[in-house]
Amino acid sequence: MKYLLNVPLALAALFQLGFASLALMPGPWAGWEDGPSRGAMAFIMLEMALAAWLPLLVAALGAVLSGAFDWSPVIHRGRRRAAWSVATLFVAAAIAASMVVALSDSAAVGGHHFAQYGALPVLIATIGGTIVPLVAIAWLFWLIDAPLPLRHAAWPQRIALAALAFTAPGFVIGADGLRQRLVAEGKLAASYKLEEDQNEAQNVAHFGTLTDASPLSSWGAYATTNAYYAERFRRAEDEMRDVALKRLAARPTLEADLATDLLSRNKYDSFARDSDIAFLLVARVPFAPSAALEAPLRNAMSRIATEMRKAGPGDTWPGDADTLDSYIRSEYAERLAASLVIAKRMAAAGVDMRDALGELQSTAIAAYPKTKTAMIYQRDVTAVDPVIAAALASRAGSK
Repeated sequence: MKYLLNVPLALAALFQLGFASLALMPGPWAGWEDGPSRGAMAFIMLEMALAAWLPLLVAALGAVLSGAFDWSPVIHRGRRRAAWSVATLFVAAAIAASMVVALSDSAAVGGHHFAQYGALPVLIATIGGTIVPLVAIAWLFWLIDAPLPLRHAAWPQRIALAALAFTAPGFVIGADGLRQRLVAEGKLAASYKLEEDQNEAQNVAHFGTLTDASPLSSWGAYATTNAYYAERFRRAEDEMRDVALKRLAARPTLEADLATDLLSRNKYDSFARDSDIAFLLVARVPFAPSAALEAPLRNAMSRIATEMRKAGPGDTWPGDADTLDSYIRSEYAERLAASLVIAKRMAAAGVDMRDALGELQSTAIAAYPKTKTAMIYQRDVTAVDPVIAAALASRAGSK
């Protein structure tokens, strides 16, 4: 059965030759000098390194379990195999680290990521990641297939063990590089946390300054957002949103302020930011809008439809529907969902806005055809129609 180990060894040899030929190239391929091409070359080399390393590890462990290392001086077979298994894993880690150094320092990818360790250690590590694995593969072939009298000869063992010593610098460089990366990531995470804490502190401080005289857009930043500075702030920010919605519901000038903002545009850009916030607030603030908001709401819904017509590619979209859906979902899904809530609320006030919903629905389908978001909105508009009709009938009957 141990002769089956020749299969993974052969695969390891094939891919290792490919990896070594790429890693030891004097420069990149013609036309591969730019950054993206070098990144692609690094990825190819990484794939080949893994394709060589994994079969080599499997074959080495298989050789240990099949008794290929029974010449070692440990007396008990179980202890011998355990010792060689640990040694195999250690050597495999050293080879893997040396492969990383060889890849990163290869002229084919234009890398000198480990130059701070000195040219000689990096050169030795490169040999350890390119040539030494081939020596190890040849040694395993010898231990598995050589005639029994020659299988445990001293000279192949000495050559192999001497070659494996070349992986020591790679292991040290790789371990130190990993340590430095962990330290750097720890510092980066700490800086992100500090920045998040500062942002959240500013957020809370600003929220505390808001009054009934503050612009709706300032309140809307808290009442309409579903994003968080960090997950650990979710509870605090949810509480701020709830407080903002309650304060807005009790605002004496809420409806007049909404009407004003619904008709406004942000003077600094082409987007009606204040109008969009007011539109979302009509759907989210727990209050009963009156018929006085009909005209401003229709204006806002017509504006949203116009934006979709201008931004949507329609039938000229060359890509797939899923990609196109990501655009309409990120830009319009929130407002489309709000329009359904608004139409039902306005129906309770005796205002029929189904024609405005129809315009949004037809525009979404035409501008973003076959997208999931547009089709779901079309379904929801159809489903809300009888709800609105019932509310209007109830309103008419109560008069």
